[in-house]
Amino acid sequence: MKTLKYLTIMACILTIFGCKPEEFGPITSNVEVIKQMQGTWNLTKVVQVDQDAKTKGFPYKELDITNVYAYKDLVLTLQADGSGKPSTFAITNGNSPKIVDLTSGNWSVDNQMAPTIIELKNGTVTNKLSLGSYAGLSGGKLYLVKNKSINGKVILSYQYEFTKK
Repeated sequence: MKTLKYLTIMACILTIFGCKPEEFGPITSNVEVIKQMQGTWNLTKVVQVDQDAKTKGFPYKELDITNVYAYKDLVLTLQADGSGKPSTFAITNGNSPKIVDLTSGNWSVDNQMAPTIIELKNGTVTNKLSLGSYAGLSGGKLYLVKNKSINGKVILSYQYEFTKK
């Protein structure tokens, strides 16, 4: 009986004092997202996502429409200033359908260190695109998403995949 009490007390002491939180380093080093976004990008893939079908669990939710139209003609150029902050952009549509209402202007992001939204602006016209995964940037891929809404509800999403020239 004394042995059981002794073992129980030792187990409690080891549990309380034996555990200490470990400190882990960062998962990755600082990724310079804006710097990696700079440059000229060719549109290589467009996927249309029916958000209503997705929420209802319908079998046909996504459709690759890259070859339905001449999307591969579209070229996006993103420039940054000397300090590495977003500055100007240019879009050459060619025969491609427009993915935004603008062809040139200034671009900005919602967060310099970890952007999720890209704003393209010229005068009073502003278009917003969501930034996809950062993982593709180091491999020369830029992923952008544009949502189309009706009465505040997202109906369709367009997922754009760009490849760096």
